[in-house]
Amino acid sequence: MPRFQWRGKAKTSSKSSTQETQSHENTLAALSSVIAVLDTTKDLVPIDIAKGVLSTLSSILTTVKNTMQNEDDFAEIIGRCRKMGSFIERTTCGKSEGDIGPALVRALSELKSFLDGIEGIVKKKEQRKLHFRFISASVDRESIAKFKEQLDSFLQMWDLELAVHVDMTLSKVDGKIDNVDTKIDKVGMGIEQILQGTVLMKLDEPDREPPPGPPAMFFGRDDLVRDAVETLSDHHVVLVGSGGIGKSTIAKAILNEGTIVARFQDRRFFVSFDNIDASQITLDTFIQRITDVLGVKSARLGAIRAYLADKNVLIVLDNAETFQEAASGSDRIAEAIDELGALPSVRIILTTRNRRVSTNLRRIVIDVPALDPSAARETFTQIYGTNGSPAIIDKLLKDLDFHALSINLLAHIATENQWTLDRLTSEWKKQQTELLEVGDGKLQNLSVTIELSLASSSIKQLGNDARHVMQVAAFLPQGINEKNLEGLFPTIPNIRFIIDALCRLSLMYRKTEAYAMLSPIRIHISNAHQVRDTLPLDLTHVRNHYYAQLGDRGAWITTEDANVERLIAHDFFQATAKDIASIYHACSQFLLLLVVHKPRPTSLRTAILGEPDCTFHLVDRDACVYFLGHLAAALRDNKEAINLFATAKRLFAHYRSHELTANCLEQVATQYSIFGNVSAAEQTLQEALNLRREYHILRPDDEARINLDLGDAMMHKGRLQEALTLFRSAREYFDSTGDANNIAYAAERQGEAEWHSGNYAAARQHFETRLDLATRTNNNVGHGWSLVQLARAEARDGNYMEARKLLEEAFALAPKGSDVGYACRILQAQAALASDQGHFDRARDILTRAFDEMATHGWQSAETIAMTNDCSARNELFAGDFEKAKELFLGVVDSSDEISDFELQTRSSRALGEIALLEGDNAGARKWFTKTKSLCDDTGRHPDFLYVGNEHTQLKEEHNGWRLFLEGRLPSA
Repeated sequence: MPRFQWRGKAKTSSKSSTQETQSHENTLAALSSVIAVLDTTKDLVPIDIAKGVLSTLSSILTTVKNTMQNEDDFAEIIGRCRKMGSFIERTTCGKSEGDIGPALVRALSELKSFLDGIEGIVKKKEQRKLHFRFISASVDRESIAKFKEQLDSFLQMWDLELAVHVDMTLSKVDGKIDNVDTKIDKVGMGIEQILQGTVLMKLDEPDREPPPGPPAMFFGRDDLVRDAVETLSDHHVVLVGSGGIGKSTIAKAILNEGTIVARFQDRRFFVSFDNIDASQITLDTFIQRITDVLGVKSARLGAIRAYLADKNVLIVLDNAETFQEAASGSDRIAEAIDELGALPSVRIILTTRNRRVSTNLRRIVIDVPALDPSAARETFTQIYGTNGSPAIIDKLLKDLDFHALSINLLAHIATENQWTLDRLTSEWKKQQTELLEVGDGKLQNLSVTIELSLASSSIKQLGNDARHVMQVAAFLPQGINEKNLEGLFPTIPNIRFIIDALCRLSLMYRKTEAYAMLSPIRIHISNAHQVRDTLPLDLTHVRNHYYAQLGDRGAWITTEDANVERLIAHDFFQATAKDIASIYHACSQFLLLLVVHKPRPTSLRTAILGEPDCTFHLVDRDACVYFLGHLAAALRDNKEAINLFATAKRLFAHYRSHELTANCLEQVATQYSIFGNVSAAEQTLQEALNLRREYHILRPDDEARINLDLGDAMMHKGRLQEALTLFRSAREYFDSTGDANNIAYAAERQGEAEWHSGNYAAARQHFETRLDLATRTNNNVGHGWSLVQLARAEARDGNYMEARKLLEEAFALAPKGSDVGYACRILQAQAALASDQGHFDRARDILTRAFDEMATHGWQSAETIAMTNDCSARNELFAGDFEKAKELFLGVVDSSDEISDFELQTRSSRALGEIALLEGDNAGARKWFTKTKSLCDDTGRHPDFLYVGNEHTQLKEEHNGWRLFLEGRLPSA
C-alpha cells in the first residue's frame, strides 16, 4: 500500500481537457433533461404543494444552467432533483389533496421551504452577475455540499415512509398503533442518569467473514461458472436474472472454483443485501455492510479502497437491486462501486434482478437463464426421489419454466405431504386456476409455487398462525432469532413446529441462530400478504418483545439492530400523539445500545431530526438527538457530532434541563479538543461550568472532571501555571475518592504540564505515578503510554538504549488487532527516537511496520495514516531529503484539512515553512509561517506550544525559522 497520501495539482493535458469538456457537456445535457422532466411532471400532478415543489426545483436548475459558472459542481444535485421529481410523480399523480397522508404533506412543505432557501441563494448570485458583469455567478462548494446533505435527508425520510406506507394503508390499522398492555419500564438507570453518566463507546472489531462454501446442490450451471471465471481475468461480472433463478448459488460456486481459490485465496468475500430493506440503504449503511464482511475497522470508503488495493480481492455484492432501488444515495453508491472496481487488484460480481446496472464498471453481463431440462430434473429428483413417470416430472418442470427456486419449493411440498406425482400435478393445476381466476392476468411461477406451499395441507392445518409468522419474518430484515420465538409469538404455542414446517418447505431457512427468508420469498410475502391478504399484519407482540428488551443494555443488539430499526421506523410513521412518547423512549434506548455495542449510521436520524418541535416536553426525543451525537463521535464524524450535541443542548435548554444542557456542552468541548480548536473548547467548558454553578448542580466530581479538560486547554494556550493549578485541584479530589483511573489521568496531565514548564524531575515523578497505578489496575493501555512518556524522559537525558527498551515494552503491551491506532502511536514514537539519533533507515523500517500493522488488521483510520505520514515527513526532513519531506508534509496538510485536524495542520504548515527557509525560499517560508500563525490565532494555540501531547513530532532547535518569524527577524524575500 502507498506510504503517503498526496493529492498534488495534476498537470493538464489535451486529453484531460477533452474529458473535462465532455463532462461539462454531459452536465448541461443532464440539466436540460431534468428540467424538461420536472416541467412535464408539474403539469401532470394535481396537488398544489407538489406543483410548487416541482416548480421550485425547475427554477433552481434553470438558474444554474443559464447563470452559474460552476454548473459541474451541481452534478449530484441534478440527480437528487430527478429522484424527487420521480418520487412526487409516483406518490401524487391521480390523487387529490385528501388522498395523501399528513406525513407526506408535511415532508413536501418542509422541502418547499428548504428549496425556497436554495432558490434565494442562486437567484441572489444571478442578480449579482446581472448588476456586475465582471463577477461570475457561482455558489461555493460548501453550500452545495449542504444542499446535497439536506436533500439526502428528505429522500431518506420519504423512503422510510413509503416502506411502511403499504402496511399502514392495507392492513387497515387506521394509522394507530395498538396500545401496549404494560408500560415499558426504564430498566437500570433512568434517561436522566444515563445522560449524566459517561457513555462507554466500545467499537466492536468484526472479524473477517470467511467466504461461503460451495452450494449443496448445483446442476447444469458449470458453463456459467466457467464463463464468469474467464471473464474475471480482466472484467467484472454482473449476474442478471429473475428472483430465485439461482444467481446467488452461481456466485457461491464461482467463489469456490479452483482457479478462483488459487488466485484470491482467503480474500474472497460475499456481501449480502438480502436482509435489509431499500428504505434502510444509504451510502453509509452500504459501506458499513462491506466493512463488516471485510473485517475493516473503519467504515470509510477510503479505508476500504486502501485495504483492497493491497492484494487480489474478489467481492460478490449479492442482491444488488436492494441498493440500486434505494430512493436515497443510489448514485453515490454506484460511484463508490466504480471507485472500488477501478482498483487493478479488485474484481466484483454483482447479482441482481435489475438489468439497469447504474455503475460504470468495466463489466460483462451474464444472463442467468432457467435450468435446462436435465438439470431441472436432477434438482427435483435430488429432493423428491426418482419414483414416478419421468414424462410427468418433465411436464411439471416445464410448467414451472424450469425456475430453480420454484422447483426446489415444489419438490419440498411434495416430499412433506407425501404426494404422488399425480396428486402433485393435480394440486399444481388447481392452484394455477385459482390464481388466474382472481385476476393476476399473468402466471408468475414463483408466486404460484409459494401460494401452493401455503395452500398445502401441512400449512393449512396450522391455520392463520403460519401466515402470521411469515408476515413477521418478511417484515424483519434479519429474520427471527431462535431465542426470541416465544417472545415474538407468545400466543402461538406450537411456534417451533410451525417454523420447522416452513423450513421443510423451504419457505424459511435457518441462518446461524436465526430463521430467515430468501429475498424473493420475503418480497412476495410483503407484497402479497401484507397488502391483499385479509389477515392484517399485527406487530403488537413484536413491539412488546423488542421494546421491553431494549432496556437490558445487552449486546444482543449486534445481531438484531436492523430488525429494531425497521420496527421503530415503522412506528414513527404510524404514530399518534399518545404513542409518540413511548416510540421516542424505545428509539433513545436503541441508539444507546448502538453507541455502546455497535456504532454505525442509522436511517432513524431523518425521522428524529425531521420531526417538528413537540408542544410538550419529551426527554426521550432530546435523548435521541444526544445519542445520535455519540454515534457520530464514535464514527469519528466530529463535525456532525458537534452539530448534534449543539441541537440536543438547545432542546434540553428550552425545557430547562440544566444538567443535560451542561452535559451537552461538555461533549461539544470534547469534539473541539479533538479538532485542536483550543479556544472553542475552553469557551464551551467555561459555559458548562458557569451553567452548573448558576443552577447549583456543580458536584465535586463534575468540577474535577471539567478542571482536567480546562487545564488541558490552558496548557495548549501556554498558560502553564493555570493548567498546573487546575490539574492539582482535580488530583486532590480524585485522591480523596480513590478513583484510580482519574488519579492516573490527572497525574499524566500534571506530568505534561511540568514537562513543558521545564521541571523534568517532577514530570518524571508524575509519569512514574501513572505507571504504578496502571500496573496495579492491570490497565495495559495506561501502562504502555506511561512507558512512552518515561522513554521521552530517558531520551532527553541521553539514555537512548533505555528509551528504546521502554518503547519496545510499550508496544508489546498493545492489544493486538483491537487498537491498531494505539499501536501505531507507539511505533511513531519509536521512529521519532530513531530519527533523533540519525538512524533514518531504521525509522523508515519502523514506519513501514506501522503501515503494515494497519493493512494486516484492516485499520485505515485517516487520522492514523496522516499522523504516520507526519512522522515519515519529519524523518525525511532530518535526513536532509527536503523534496520528499515537502511532498509528505503537503499530503499531511491536505489530509488534516479533510479531517479538520487543526493541530496536525498547524504543525505541518510550520514544518513546510522551515523547509522553504532551508531551500532559500524566504517568500515561501513567510507564506507557510503566516498560515501557521493564522491557525494558532484561530484555534487559540500558543505559538510556542505546537507539540503538546505530540512531542515525538517536535522539530530540532536548528529549525529556527518559526522563531525568527514570530520575533519579526525572518529575512525578506
